[in-house]
This record gives sequence, structure tokens and C-alpha cells, in this order.
Amino acid sequence: MTERILVLDDEVSITEMIGQHLTDEGYVCETFTSPRKALKRLAEGEFALLITDLKMPEINGMEVVARARKLDDTLAIIVVTALLEVTNAIDAMRAGADDYLLKPFNLGEISMAVQKALEKRRLVLDNRRYQHELEERVRAATADLARTNEELRHTKEYLEDLLDSTVDAILTVDPKTRVSYVSAGARAMLGYRDADLVGEPIVRLLAGGTQELRYIRRMLRDEQRLQNYESELRHADGHIVPVSMSISQVRDETGRPFSTLAICKDITEQKRLESELKEMSIRDGLTGLFNQRYFYDRLEAEIERARRQGHPLSLLLFDIDQFKHYNDCHGHLEGDRVLKAIGEVVLECTREHVDIACRYGGDEFTVILPEADKEQALSIAERIRATFEARHFDKLTLSIGLMSYRGGSLRSFIRSTDAMMYDAKRSGGNRVYVYDYNADETADA
Repeated sequence: MTERILVLDDEVSITEMIGQHLTDEGYVCETFTSPRKALKRLAEGEFALLITDLKMPEINGMEVVARARKLDDTLAIIVVTALLEVTNAIDAMRAGADDYLLKPFNLGEISMAVQKALEKRRLVLDNRRYQHELEERVRAATADLARTNEELRHTKEYLEDLLDSTVDAILTVDPKTRVSYVSAGARAMLGYRDADLVGEPIVRLLAGGTQELRYIRRMLRDEQRLQNYESELRHADGHIVPVSMSISQVRDETGRPFSTLAICKDITEQKRLESELKEMSIRDGLTGLFNQRYFYDRLEAEIERARRQGHPLSLLLFDIDQFKHYNDCHGHLEGDRVLKAIGEVVLECTREHVDIACRYGGDEFTVILPEADKEQALSIAERIRATFEARHFDKLTLSIGLMSYRGGSLRSFIRSTDAMMYDAKRSGGNRVYVYDYNADETADA
């Protein structure tokens, strides 16, 4: 079945562009410029995804997200916002959005965000349907236990066979929070025998320990059932298994809970997929370096860490001298080869798992250097410059701006480093310019 997408933006050109692109990719799209009309249409028809701008005159995007989520709790939602409004986008995700796109964006980013949001929705729907079916089967089998003793014996055998037929982990816990039943799926998933767990405190399995058990018990008191609760269980060999749990209480004829049923689905593969999708969303497809959006997020975090812990922090910003001329003479495919080489050079010359290398845009690149003072940063910058020059792409060289953080805003930090890069370029290129706080001017390295 073709998935339906509703696109909402008060700019007609944007809705038409997104709608046409997604239609070309095989989706059924409806576009609106009015939030009220869009919400009315959401209430009337089945849609898999909503793409909405956050800043609109009639109803703001945050309210649209909240109302849409209330209409359909399975609806995938992507919000669109400008770079200066990233905080609003994060608030929207906390309110129920699945992802956000920063303006200006390209059509490839739209496709990636749509695929990721729809895949997440499909996983949620599949898991919800599966758990509902399984709970209905367990509940039907449990109801039979109220019959005669002979029926009780046969029903118990049937129920255990039924539960053991699923790969999911099924556990029951008595009122004293001790494990009373373990399915074959649970034993296979967690590597235990019956004797290892039956009678043991359930907290032994919960990676979150006593604190998580208290949280679950409190939630069950308020809601009596937890759906799609993500947790982590301890395997017998010590490693952690991520699971999605459906937890409900089984009550006696007086309404008093006498057992708690937990159905746990191993979501290791789902988490791996989410991690891969997240990695793809923060990587530049050509160079393999991080993208601009990730750069801003990490630089903000590193500035905060530098302020809090007093560690040094430096930033490099550079581009390729004469790159436009090279592109015009050799073609864009050869230009792409140069950009890929930049990614290789930067990764070769920076500290693995410490420095954060990003493609800033076009032929501009940046490297965040945590815990690196001016001297260390200069050494890395010179190594990048010399290594790239040694690749001998005609006369291509690098102009590098360097600045070590001593306070101020994120934007002023980037702006000053950018100024160093342009000073290096205006001075002939193929050099590193370092911001000199003492002289409050550029120093040619």
C-alpha cells in the first residue's frame, strides 16, 4: 500500500517542491498552507507522515505537532525549521516529532528523513500488532485456568507450549517481585536455565536495578499496563540485551494483582538500524566526515565542556585554494575526488575518537579539537596542510584558520576562526593563520 504524506508550510513554493519530490519517489502527497485545513484533513484520512514547518502565522508548528500527535499516536512527524531555531525543533521532538530538517535543505535530506521516519513507524506498528496478538492469546489461555482441576492441568500444558513457541521472552513475577515463570524464549534470549531464575528477584535481570523496578511498579499502579516500554536485561554472560516490553498485571476475582506478566521483544537489530540511520543522518555522503548540523551540535557541547572543566579547545576552519578553477578545468567528478581526499587527509592527521572533523559546506571543512591548546592545534593544522599539499592535486593548497577558545559565544568563535581562514587566503594561501588574543589580530604561522 502506497504511504500517504501530508506536507504543511505557509510557503507554497516549499510545499510544491516537497510534494512533487515525494510524489516522484512513489508516495501519495497532499499539500497545505493552512494549519487548520491540514489538521482537519489529518482527522479525516489516514496518513503515515506529516511534514510541517514550525513557524507559521495561523497556528505555530509546535501546536500542530501536539494536535497531530493527539489525532494519531502512530503518525510519523518531521518538522522543518531554520538553523537559528534548532532549539524549537528539539522542543518539537520532545513533544512528539520524530525528526527535523534545517532550512535550507536538499531533496536528498528530505528523502532520508522520510525513509527513517516511516521505517520507525512501521517498526512501532508491527511491534504493537504482534504484542497485542500475543497478549490476547496469553489472556485467553489464562482465562481457561479458572476451570476444573483437570482443565487446569491441560490448559497449563497448552499455555506453556504456546509461550515456548515464541522467540520473545515471557516472564511472570509474583507480588514479592520474584520470578515465577520463564519461557523457552526467555531462556534462549538471556542464556539462563529455569533453575537459575525461578524464585530469584526480578531486579537481578533489570539493568536499571532497583531504581527501574520502582519506576515500573509506580507506572503499573497508575496505568496497570506498560506498552512498548524500552529497557535492558542482563544476559547470563554479562552483556546487555535491549528489549521492548509489554508489562501488565494479572488480577484475581477480587481485582487484586497476583502476578505480573512481561513480554519482552529483543530489539537489538532495531537499535542497530536506528544507530545506522542516525550515523547516516550526521555524515556527509561524499567525504565520510560529519556534516554541518552535527558540527554545530558538537561544537556547542564542547564549548560548554571547556567552560565547565577548564580544558583547552581549538577550532580549525579551512578551504581549498583555487578549487573553483580546478573544478572548471577538470570537471566536478575530479573535484569530488579532491574532496574525498580531504576527508582522508583530515582523518589521517587528527586524533581518532577525539577530534571531530566535519564538512562545513562546499569546499570548506572544519575540525573541532577538544583539549588541544594553540600549539597542539597548530601542529595538527600544519600536518593537514602539508599532507594535502603532498597529494599534488595540481597547485591546490589549503588556507587554514585556527583559534583557541577563551570565552564568548559559539557564533563569535566560528566567525573569528573563519576570519583567520580568509586572512590566510588573502595572504596567498597554503598557510595557517592563528588568532592572537594578546595582539587581538592575526598571526601568520
